[in-house]
Amino acid sequence: MTVGVPILTAVAPHWHDEEHLSVLVRNWPRDARFELIVVDNGSDGDLAELTGDRSNVRVLDPGRNLGFGAAVNRGAAEAGGDLILILNTDAHPRPDSLEALVRGMKRHPDAAGLAPRLLGASDVAQASWQLRRLPTLGTLVGYCCFVEPAPLPEPASGAPVEQPAACALLLRRSAFESAGAMDERFWPAWFEDVDLARRLAHQSDRVLYWPEAVFRHRLGASVPKLGYGAFLAAYYRNLDLYARKHHGRGAVLLLRAVLVGAALLRIALLPLRCPRRARGRVEASAGLWRLAIAAAGGWRGR
Repeated sequence: MTVGVPILTAVAPHWHDEEHLSVLVRNWPRDARFELIVVDNGSDGDLAELTGDRSNVRVLDPGRNLGFGAAVNRGAAEAGGDLILILNTDAHPRPDSLEALVRGMKRHPDAAGLAPRLLGASDVAQASWQLRRLPTLGTLVGYCCFVEPAPLPEPASGAPVEQPAACALLLRRSAFESAGAMDERFWPAWFEDVDLARRLAHQSDRVLYWPEAVFRHRLGASVPKLGYGAFLAAYYRNLDLYARKHHGRGAVLLLRAVLVGAALLRIALLPLRCPRRARGRVEASAGLWRLAIAAAGGWRGR
C-alpha cells in the first residue's frame, strides 16, 4: 500500500447490501491516497469482517439508519481527503478511475466536482438517467404522473451537468461544505442529491462530466429490499419536501392533487399494466392506495 495522506475519500452509505459492498471493498485499491468510509445504516452481519485487513477502509456504525444524506454528512465529517466521492455500494470504480478523477480535478481547478461515466448491464451508459437538468415545476408534475423526463444525450467530456446523480459523484470538500452539505430531512433517500445540486448551482458551482473515470453501477439495488410501497412513500414525500423548499406552497398543493389523481388512475389501470418495480398487482395496489391517502393528507404524521 502506498503510504501517505488521503487525497480522495469515498463515503459509501450502506443498507443491507453486503453482496455489493464486499465487491467494492475487495476491489478498492490498497493505496492510502484513496480512503473508503462505509457508513452502516443497517447490515445483516459484521461488516468488520470485510475490512479487517484494510487500513484505508473504515466502517462507521451510527447505531441506526441515518438515511443516505445524513450518512454522507457523517462520513464526510470524518474524511481525510479534500475530495469527497459520494458513492453507492453498488457503484464500483474500474481500475484507474480514481486516478482519473484526481487528474480531472487538477485539470479543472475551478470545478466544484466531477460526475464519472456510469455503465450498467452490457456496458450500456446510464447517462440518460444519471445526468439530468434541474427539475422545473413541469418536470415535478411529470414525476407525479409517473412520467420520467426525456433522456438527454451523453455530454462531451468536461461539459457542465446540472443534476448529476449522487450514486457516484466527486465534490471538493470546500464546495460540499459551502453549499451546506446534504439536507438530512430527505430520509431515507431520494431528492437529497437533487437538492444539493440546486444549491451548488445557486452558488455558481459547476459539476463537469468526466467519462475518463468509469464506474460499474447496478441501478436501483435498494428498491427491491425496501418494497414498492415504502419506495413510493419515501420518493414522493421527499419530492414534496423538495417542492416546498424550491417552488413554494402553491406548487406543493398542485403536485399533491396531481399525485392523488395519478395514483388512483394507475390503480384503475393495474389490470392492463403492473409497475415494473412492484412484485405484483397486489403489492402495487396497496402501495398506490397508501400513496394517494398520504398525499391527500399532506403527508401528516409521516
